[in-house]
Amino acid sequence: MSTTSVPRSPARDVAAPASPSVQAEARLSAAIRDLSAAPAAVRAVPAAEWLMDTVGVLLHAPRGADALRALVLHLASGLQCDRVALGLRRQTRSDLEVLAVSDLPRLSDAAELVRDLHAAMQEAAASACTLTHPARRHGPMQAGLAHVQLSRAMGACAVCTVPLGGDGLVLGALTLQRDLGAPFRTEEILRLEQAATYLTPLLRLYLTRSPRRGPTALVAWPGWLEPLRRHLWPVALGGLLVVGLLPVQREVVAPTRVQGLHERQMVAPRDGFISVVYARPGAQIQSGQSLIDLDGEQASNELRTAEATLAQAESAVNEALARHDQAQIVVQMAKVDEARARADLARRDLERGRLLAPLTGVVVSGDLSRSVGAPVKRGEVMMTVAPVDGFRLVLWVDERDVAGVQVGTIGALRVAARPGQALPMTVTRITPVARIRDGRNGFEVEGALVSNAATLRPGFEGVTRLDTGRHPLAVDLFGRLFDWLRMGWWTLLG
Repeated sequence: MSTTSVPRSPARDVAAPASPSVQAEARLSAAIRDLSAAPAAVRAVPAAEWLMDTVGVLLHAPRGADALRALVLHLASGLQCDRVALGLRRQTRSDLEVLAVSDLPRLSDAAELVRDLHAAMQEAAASACTLTHPARRHGPMQAGLAHVQLSRAMGACAVCTVPLGGDGLVLGALTLQRDLGAPFRTEEILRLEQAATYLTPLLRLYLTRSPRRGPTALVAWPGWLEPLRRHLWPVALGGLLVVGLLPVQREVVAPTRVQGLHERQMVAPRDGFISVVYARPGAQIQSGQSLIDLDGEQASNELRTAEATLAQAESAVNEALARHDQAQIVVQMAKVDEARARADLARRDLERGRLLAPLTGVVVSGDLSRSVGAPVKRGEVMMTVAPVDGFRLVLWVDERDVAGVQVGTIGALRVAARPGQALPMTVTRITPVARIRDGRNGFEVEGALVSNAATLRPGFEGVTRLDTGRHPLAVDLFGRLFDWLRMGWWTLLG
């Protein structure tokens, strides 16, 4: 039967300790007296057998079970306690942490009780000796306020806390509670202190070998694979390296707009007002078809004025011829030529008041159906038409990807109006002028369809994927990140 540990450091509420020999003799005599009064359930189990059973519970806990909870349940059953709690330090200088309570499967269910248990364990760890409440007659120390508070929380119960460890290094503490009518006897305390001596190295080993929080903790390893666990990370890194160097086809994604192979803009030939609109955007047109009529009243008035002036000039010429006035003949002939020119100009303006389609195709833009009567000025763009026998693709490529695009690069186009149809295309020109789109800088790239696709219309928008060759998978996934890091490194350090 072992003796209790002597406190290593004094506390403020500690009575004057006696010499070690006097303490041992007093505790031994008290143990003999308590043994005679101990119940049969306690005297029936020898100390050595009970100690081996306690250590065996911790060593032989089944896989997946909480060994610490199994230990406190065993102590609560063997010592007939209402509650047994175990607290440990996960690191040398860290605070004690309550890890297992016999009657609490989840510690979060009783936060206040866990705080009281933690305070009692801290009190015993600071004193480095066993504390009981009510205090023992021959005990080296009196229990502090934490034990009194824990006893009151249970409605006046007996409390005993045994520290785990010694020589100033306390690994943890065991706190036991039971009815106040059955206080902890000296023999039971000696058994607990002896068990603490053997449990301390096992618990320290348990903490060092506790499962780490990581990906491997989520995998249930078969027994025959356990020797291979140490090779998991090298194999995983090797696999990632092989996959990262695997060449894959790299593609550049570019927003695309379909335009006519060449477009014609219809402009107002003169000042006037819109009179009649014959076509709207999307309408199929034929060459020579009327598109817009301008109001011809002003041109008609100018034509009538010019014709009247011409008639007067011709009459004046006839009168000069009748008088044989050579000077007047020359002057009136000049006026006739001027009036005739003005009449021809007014006649052409009247004829140009009707805009005719210059080609067979489709109206791309210029909806003037709701602008009848609106004034227009000469040279103002009124309508845009494009042929339907050829298309030009305009791609916007980000400046970080344009280096991989060259003339002749092939790709595939899908427009929003035909998402199920992939149209092969090729790059024909890279515009050396940057364009800003959605706050990002890029370049316009022109392309052409490989085959004639009559289902397209100018103005369609879609996405083109350009094939830029084969690259390692890591470059395809993290290429922009590497470029950003290189640019940042060069910017900061040169």
